[in-house]
Amino acid sequence: MDVLIRFGFSIEEIKNMMDANGEIDTVSDKDIYDIIEILEKVGCQNQHIKNIFLCNPFVITRNVNDIHHLISKLYELGFTSLFSLLDFNPYLLNISDVELEKMIEDKKKEGLSKEEVFDSIYDTILY
Repeated sequence: MDVLIRFGFSIEEIKNMMDANGEIDTVSDKDIYDIIEILEKVGCQNQHIKNIFLCNPFVITRNVNDIHHLISKLYELGFTSLFSLLDFNPYLLNISDVELEKMIEDKKKEGLSKEEVFDSIYDTILY
């Protein structure tokens, strides 16, 4: 939890995140730091990261390697400005790279263009 305080989260914000995701207290500071580092590498600024964690505290308990795979898949599929995508739809971080690929394939089967598929990913809230 120390890493969240050092990052600038208030005690109240941390409490709210823990109320939503009771498993947060089992996550090591190193894992939280690694997730922050991943988000910084895709261009997220501190405020983006705070928004992502506050809106989707479940990302804090995700496996770091799973997040890496998802980010790699997003780049592979042609997404750019990941900081914007993740800030706009932080719930995207709850799915795996395999689930993302299946979702995209399903949208293509519905006849959506690549741009429409990308737009739907911005708009689809994934819990």
